[in-house]
Amino acid sequence: MVPDMMRITEKSKRWWDEELSEQLKITRDARRGKGSNRSLDQAVRIKRWKTEKDKMRMLVREKKKECWQAFCEENGEKDL
Repeated sequence: MVPDMMRITEKSKRWWDEELSEQLKITRDARRGKGSNRSLDQAVRIKRWKTEKDKMRMLVREKKKECWQAFCEENGEKDL
């Protein structure tokens, strides 16, 4: 699952993946007013940014939850 060249440390975000990276890029572009929304008025751009920001927040929560559940499945029985 983890490529050989990646080094896992105590500061690593094991839950971060390409989907989150792409959504972060979309969110930042929406905040800066880049891309196809340049011609839109400010209220519409702000609404789009807030929608993308909420989507990013939900994705982060989902990825963290999946990572935690995988960790518990792998290491949960060792404590028994």
